[in-house]
Amino acid sequence: MANKLYTISEFGGIDQSREESLIDRGSTADACNMDTSDGALSVASGYSRHIAQPVPGEEEISHFYIFETTEHGVQTVVMAGRSIWAFRGGEWTRIYEYQTERIPVKFACTEAKIGDTDHLLIACGESGIVKYDGETAADFGSGENLSNVSAAYVTMFSGRLFAAGVPEHPNRLYYSRLPGGGRTIEEWTPVEASPNVEGGHVEVGNTSADRITALCAMSNQLLIFKERSLYRLIGDRPANYVLERIDADVERMNQNAFVHVRDMGFYMTDKGMFVFNGVTSAIAPDARRIRHILDGADASDSRGAATRTKLYFTLTKRGGERCIIEYDMQRGCYMQRCGFDVIHILSFRGELYMVNSARYIYKFDDSHSYDGAPIAAWWRTPQTDLSDKGCIKRLTELYLRGSSVDDAAVNIDVTVGGLSQSHRLLLPMTPQEVFELPLKNEGRTFCIRFSNENGGIFSIRGGVELELALNRRVE
Repeated sequence: MANKLYTISEFGGIDQSREESLIDRGSTADACNMDTSDGALSVASGYSRHIAQPVPGEEEISHFYIFETTEHGVQTVVMAGRSIWAFRGGEWTRIYEYQTERIPVKFACTEAKIGDTDHLLIACGESGIVKYDGETAADFGSGENLSNVSAAYVTMFSGRLFAAGVPEHPNRLYYSRLPGGGRTIEEWTPVEASPNVEGGHVEVGNTSADRITALCAMSNQLLIFKERSLYRLIGDRPANYVLERIDADVERMNQNAFVHVRDMGFYMTDKGMFVFNGVTSAIAPDARRIRHILDGADASDSRGAATRTKLYFTLTKRGGERCIIEYDMQRGCYMQRCGFDVIHILSFRGELYMVNSARYIYKFDDSHSYDGAPIAAWWRTPQTDLSDKGCIKRLTELYLRGSSVDDAAVNIDVTVGGLSQSHRLLLPMTPQEVFELPLKNEGRTFCIRFSNENGGIFSIRGGVELELALNRRVE
């Protein structure tokens, strides 16, 4: 009988790209609400109420935005049904009410100057664009200036406002005049004396069935996503605008899922995360690492956000459960965050914020719960036969060290063959001591699942070591 030490030196993220016995032993095919960003295995932090008062009313919340101006400071703006609310002066105030037959459900926001004043522009596709300066919300544009259209998508690029998603003209891309000299982005009309500063529009593509679905501005190009194709506009004035189709992999995406990081674009689709690298768009090389999570999932209303090192995308899983997919850009690791409702997410000053059907604005922080609800967290090692199917593995000892908050317990479920054994381990407040957990049972495959108890917070540091004896049956 030979002894073997099975070592996981560093904990990683979810990898469902291959059969789990083939993935790295530091990865997992099944985990939730865990943080492995430093190589340790820790229960992820939670969130708390950023604003104590819920958004008033009962209309369904669709979107929110954190808007900052020099004059009015930071305000949270929420779109709920036909109402737009702003949290200012310590209370929620309804700043605008749509008079539309259909309730707006999809919104796009961008910040821009109109004259010398900062504004938040809000588009919904059911009505004209709304402008908000931190004090007053009003209708944007006018019929005289050809800018009172019901655009669904707005963004600033090369000093101008671009808009699209008008129901009557699904292929049309609008652009404003270049601000300055008395001109503003509310004017979309020609300027005979100077075509270089005029506004106007252009048709993108050849068929109305392939309609525009998103506008995303990069530093040197405007990306125009359509149902089945991707275009870009380059140039800084109408005289040198070049509109070209990009040879790219295309999946239907939601504009609010697009995240701009270091002049690259990331967005979630039903097929996984896509990356625009400045030249073309394609599915991320590691997108299959969450293929089982994506199976039957719906990303048509996905929302995206980026903090300093991580990307976050909302996703509706099979069965209707909403979750957040977290991607560590430095380590290339995926993790899922579940157990709570989520409608929209965004980042502000490097922090992640969220709104859900409870009508509160939350901030992900160092709290140990999801607004008082316990965090259920787990991480399971790959089930393996050590590439030796005929060998009998008898597990004898598990070595680990770590720490906990308020004497939280770690539940360790060890499965060998068809037998499972559960252990409850109390970790100290500091990780200096090494724990030895005696094990039993034997079989040809094994895996170990670590989970918390009643939302407890723990961290396993320095990996784990499993001692086992290897034997073959003698006839």
